[in-house]
Amino acid sequence: MELRHLRYFCAVAEYRSFTLAARHLHVSQSGVSGQVRDLEREIGVALLQRNQREVSLTPEGAVFLREANEIIDHSERAVELAQRASRGHFGKLTVGLCGPATAPFLPKLIRAFRKHQPDVTLALKDIHPANQPEALINRQIDIGFTRGIPPQFRQALSSEVLFREPLVAALPRTHPFAGQTSHNVAQLADERFVVYARPGAPDLFDTIVTICKKSKFSPRITDSPNLWQSVLTMVEAGEGVSLVPSCVQHLNSSGVVFPTLTNRGCHLEVIVAWRHDEPDAIRDRFLNLLRKNRIGIERLMQSI
Repeated sequence: MELRHLRYFCAVAEYRSFTLAARHLHVSQSGVSGQVRDLEREIGVALLQRNQREVSLTPEGAVFLREANEIIDHSERAVELAQRASRGHFGKLTVGLCGPATAPFLPKLIRAFRKHQPDVTLALKDIHPANQPEALINRQIDIGFTRGIPPQFRQALSSEVLFREPLVAALPRTHPFAGQTSHNVAQLADERFVVYARPGAPDLFDTIVTICKKSKFSPRITDSPNLWQSVLTMVEAGEGVSLVPSCVQHLNSSGVVFPTLTNRGCHLEVIVAWRHDEPDAIRDRFLNLLRKNRIGIERLMQSI
């Protein structure tokens, strides 16, 4: 059953005339008559009573008219929603969180996006940054924040650097070096290290090892927790020192100090990634919002 048949029938029922219905629809009267006859033939029921003066509904036609109007209304609503979705005004977006790296800026951006796109359902998923590329591939999320894209995912994902985040030292407040505002990593060569577990943050772990090796030592890693709060708790307890992204200071551990590092290359990239195999106007609107605020985000992260 074609939607056009229903529209022609509803117009005839409203105007009680094939001539007026044809005029309203900007088609020929014979076209309207033919479409309505095809509809009656298809469903096997007479919907209209015809005479020379007017057209009226049969009892069956009155029942059919109510349903036909609902179908047309639903179809028009579907078209409207599809058009709005194509412009990024309606639909759903799922964003992966990146722990402390997104905590300082993402809530404000989410609120701004929701304000300007009230008909978009926006969901946040707490997925470990190292697992976000795979979550993007599996369509668990539409936008992810991570530290790097593994080689096996690079053909399927697009990404760009959102900002570069400095690494800082994490020392217990009772440490002899705690009063210094900056450190060279070489000063920590004799220390025990507590480093975030490599499976959850391979780029961070490898960067720390590389920085230490450039300073002529290998870090003596005594523990590798998989929670940032656990890293800071161990540092505060005197189990070792650490090198952490500056955003970790957002966790506000009162027993830990965070001197800056004077070594070159002591930074990590925060990357935003998405699938590039399909158009998505909603996703693109959110990416544009990120890009528009990139400078402010970078300044905020550098000030922490």
